[in-house]
Amino acid sequence: MKRQKRSIIVITLCTMVLCGGGGITAVESRESYPPMQEALDALVSDDTVSVSEVTVASWEEGSQYYYVFRPEAVEPTVGFIFYPGGLVDPRSYAPPLRAIAAEGFLTFIVKMPGDLAPLGSNRANTIIADEAYSGITSWILGGHSVGGVFSCAFATTFADRLDGIVLWASYPSETFRIDDKDLEAILIYGTNNPGVNDDEVEMNKPYLPADTTYVRIEGGNHTQFGWYDTSPSLIQEGDDFADITREEQQAQIIDATVDFLAQFATTTTTTTPDAPCVLLSLYAEDSEEVGLMRHVRDRILTKTASGRELIRLYYALSPAAVHLAREDAAFKQNVKALIAGVLPLMRDAVQEVSPGGE
Repeated sequence: MKRQKRSIIVITLCTMVLCGGGGITAVESRESYPPMQEALDALVSDDTVSVSEVTVASWEEGSQYYYVFRPEAVEPTVGFIFYPGGLVDPRSYAPPLRAIAAEGFLTFIVKMPGDLAPLGSNRANTIIADEAYSGITSWILGGHSVGGVFSCAFATTFADRLDGIVLWASYPSETFRIDDKDLEAILIYGTNNPGVNDDEVEMNKPYLPADTTYVRIEGGNHTQFGWYDTSPSLIQEGDDFADITREEQQAQIIDATVDFLAQFATTTTTTTPDAPCVLLSLYAEDSEEVGLMRHVRDRILTKTASGRELIRLYYALSPAAVHLAREDAAFKQNVKALIAGVLPLMRDAVQEVSPGGE
C-alpha cells in the first residue's frame, strides 16, 4: 500500500512538471480532501434531480463508480462529464453538478484511482459508450484543476467523441494542447488563484481553440470551485483567500457553465408535445402563430429551468383549455385575444436571441 501511494505521488509530481498542473502546487503525502456536508446533501434525489451511483466492474477496485445527476423535468440531450481536482473526493463537486443538471443537462462526476485524474483520464469513454445514455447527442468533458488538464489530455486522442471542453481553474499544457481540435471550450477562473490567474491564462491561450470563452470571477480562488474540507486550513495549500463567498463564486461558475452547455442543447420536455395543444385547436398547423410559438418553445424556453417548467405547465393545462375552447365561444375568443397580445413580445424575443429570426 505504501509503495502504491508513493507511486501515485511520483506520477502526480511528474504530471505537474509536464503539464503545468493548472494551478496545482506539489501534492504532499496526504489523504484526499473530504466533502463538506453541503456536498453530501446534494447527493440526495428529489423531484427535480435524481442522483445515482453507477458501478463499473472493470475499473480499479476502490474507484469502480461514478455519480449521475439526471434532471426529472426534461429528457436531456447534452451530457457533461466532470473530472475532479487532484486528491479531492469526487462528492465535493455534487452541489454544482446537481445545479447544472437541474437546468436540463445529464451530468456525471467520475471517481478516479487515488482521486487523481492522471490515473483515469480515459474513463469518460466508458460513460460515452454506455447504451443507457444513447439519447445524448452532445458530450462535453471538463474538470477542476488537474481534472481539467486531463480532460484536455482525453481530447487530444478522442476529440471526435466530444463537442466541448469545460475548464474550471485549469488550462492545458503544450503536451495536451487542443487548439487544433474542432471543439468549443470555456475556461472559468478566479482572480485570487496564484496558479490560474490573468497572466497564466494569457500565457496558455495558444493551447486552446481561438474562440474559447474566458470567464473571470473577480475575487474567486481555487478552493471554492468545490465543496471540500481543507481543515485545519481554510483554503488548500498554495491558494489565496477569496474576496467573495463560496456561494457567490459557485453561482458564477454554475451560470457560466450552463450558458456554455446551452449552445449544444436540443432538450425536450418529458411531457410529450403530442398531448392536446390549445394553440393547434385555435390556429392551423402552418400558421404564423403556431410557428412562432414553437420557435420560442424550442429555441428559448427549453434553455432554462423556468422556461421548461412553463412548457410543462402548458401541456398539463392544454387538455382542459382545448375542451373549454370547444364548448365556450367566449373563452375561445379571449384566448385568441391573449395570444394576439403577446405575439409582438415573442417576435421581439426571437429577434433578440437570433437576429434575423434564424
